[in-house]
Amino acid sequence: MNDKHNLKNQRVKGYFLEASKQIISSEGVENISARKVAEIAGYSYATIYNYFKDIDELLSETKALMVSDVVRHMRDEMRFAPQSIEDVKRLLIIYIQYHLDNPHIFRFFYFYRLSGNKGYKEQYDFSSHWIETFHFLVEQKSLKEYEVESCAKTLIYSVHGLLALFLSGNGLTEEIMFADLDRIIDFVLKR
Repeated sequence: MNDKHNLKNQRVKGYFLEASKQIISSEGVENISARKVAEIAGYSYATIYNYFKDIDELLSETKALMVSDVVRHMRDEMRFAPQSIEDVKRLLIIYIQYHLDNPHIFRFFYFYRLSGNKGYKEQYDFSSHWIETFHFLVEQKSLKEYEVESCAKTLIYSVHGLLALFLSGNGLTEEIMFADLDRIIDFVLKR
């Protein structure tokens, strides 16, 4: 009986998380409410509090799921670990394109502050992805192992800056954004 109850709880919790993801993706996190999430999930809004202590906990778990979705999307699109600087460029273009196609997700990840939230960085091990991405450069002795994190952060922070500038409507075009990305990657990795 306990296993059935746990399975049902996980299933219902999943409905709320999927509803939250749907609202964030299509309307933005600012349109989240317990009533709206519950309505889409097919439950009363009071039921949501049987599974989450508050909306921030729901959003924190939603964010963790959405980060996993982005990583899975990138793996599906790339299908292999980068073997060249051009592959790194392709990987980052996939990442940028995902956020261009899903700007509400980008805004939720990087502009919406959850109170008391550890953040997805504590929930997700990005260092293993960085090691996998830049392994070929370490093998070629173009990059030292201790430099991987700094290179990865330089590139991902640059990507986030480019996306923020583009999505803010301050005049950065896609063409300029991708040209700048190309130059930044070359500068960081072709030393």
